[in-house]
Amino acid sequence: MRFGVKPERPSFPSRAKLRLNESTYKVPSDTEESSGEEFEEAVVESSDSEDSFFYASESKIPTKGRRIHGPPKSTSEQRELTEAMASIKLHSTHSDPLTEWVKQNQKEAFEIAQARIRRSQTAMTNLYLTAAKITQTSMEVTLKEQELRIASEVQARQRAREEEEKREQSRWEARNKAIWDQVDKVAATVEARLEAERKAVEFEKQKQEAEKRKIEEERRKREDAERERREKAEAEKRRIAEEKEQEKERAKEEERRRQEAEERERKEVEERKRREKEELSKVDTERRQAGITTPSEDWDRALEITTNVKHGHLKRVKEDSIQRRQWSAIRRGVTLRIGQLTDDNAEITRISNQIFDTIRALDPSSDLYPAALSALAKAIILQAETEVTAKLDTAGPLAAVVINLFNLPGFEEVLWAKMVTRGGGWIIGNYVMKRQGQNDKEFRKLAGYREDETQVDRQTRIGGIVSLYFAICTSPRAVSMLPTPFWPTKIWSFLTRILGEPRLSKQSLAPYVSHRLCLASKKHLTLRLRSCIPALKWQRQQG
Repeated sequence: MRFGVKPERPSFPSRAKLRLNESTYKVPSDTEESSGEEFEEAVVESSDSEDSFFYASESKIPTKGRRIHGPPKSTSEQRELTEAMASIKLHSTHSDPLTEWVKQNQKEAFEIAQARIRRSQTAMTNLYLTAAKITQTSMEVTLKEQELRIASEVQARQRAREEEEKREQSRWEARNKAIWDQVDKVAATVEARLEAERKAVEFEKQKQEAEKRKIEEERRKREDAERERREKAEAEKRRIAEEKEQEKERAKEEERRRQEAEERERKEVEERKRREKEELSKVDTERRQAGITTPSEDWDRALEITTNVKHGHLKRVKEDSIQRRQWSAIRRGVTLRIGQLTDDNAEITRISNQIFDTIRALDPSSDLYPAALSALAKAIILQAETEVTAKLDTAGPLAAVVINLFNLPGFEEVLWAKMVTRGGGWIIGNYVMKRQGQNDKEFRKLAGYREDETQVDRQTRIGGIVSLYFAICTSPRAVSMLPTPFWPTKIWSFLTRILGEPRLSKQSLAPYVSHRLCLASKKHLTLRLRSCIPALKWQRQQG
């Protein structure tokens, strides 16, 4: 904001120029107009108002001149400079009316500007106070409305709280009354019980007194009776002593006779056992000469063969990294070829020859050979447990492959031992018993049970093994005598042992296994053999 006064006389630059031209203290110069122009530039008129006393910019403000050094001045130049300095000094101390007038104008303009500013500030202050008062009034009205609303809400909540207190008071009083009623009722019950107990105690006391009198009476009677009994007992004792003495004499005589009879009977039993032992020894010798074994002997032999292979040869093979890799390759190849078997003579011959060439190339005296035979036997049994169980016709081709592989030395014993142990002794008609020191897990594994296997699954699995065994025994593909464990006569041994062992014939697996026997060898069994199946069922029902 700029402030100024409107001049009533000629403008200050014109008058200053005129006075400068008329002054006797001016400095000589080439032209008098230059000093007037310089002074005229020092005083700037406002571009916005003709009464402004401000400079147009900072660059227009006069500054103190700087001494310019140059070449040495002449005498005339020094004189002019001295005169100019004296003129300036006189001019600076001279009181110029124009300067005073200008200062007075500036002072008046400043005072006028201050008055205007004060009036403007007063108006702005009044406006601000008015607005603040209006705002305060509006806030007071809003505050009052809020206070009224809060007061009404507080009153509503107070009323609700009072009503809730009344309801709680009512409920409390009802609850308190019910509790005291219950207390009174319990107290009455307790009093009645205590009264009853008191009466019962009195009655019991009277009863005990009566009982005591009765006991005392009975005691006296017992004492009298005891005295009479002792007298009678003494008499009886004397009589019994006499009788015992006589009985002892008779007992001695009878004991002598009994010992004589037992001695004669013992000698007869020993003689009979000796004769039976001689007869059994003779029969056992004839049985062994005929190649007939008992179920327990077959079972022990199968366990011996399996243990020898598993914990002997196979264990040593697995401990040797080179032999273990060879055995794993043979096992995978045998399992693959057994799984590719079909009911085709050419395919049966091809697979038999491939397996035979693979195992026959091994040294029979090494541990790898029995381990390979064990892997082959296990692959064949697993195939019987899965494929033969699902489809009985697959037992024929598998039996043909087994018969072709009987040319491998020792294979028939390994296969027969594995079939016996995995089938729980059923193919030899042996009832597996728990041995001393054997836990349940070991016994179940030895008896042909598998982990998490149901009775139906076990029956089906063992049925597959039995079907393969009897298919081998009765296979028409055998061109020469089969090994002893697979003779066709083993079928009769199986039936005889099943019928002669009630613990086997009474199991549900006996008719099923016998039925699988008939299905596996139905073309080679007579009607008499098939008639044994109802006998098994009848014996199980009777058991």
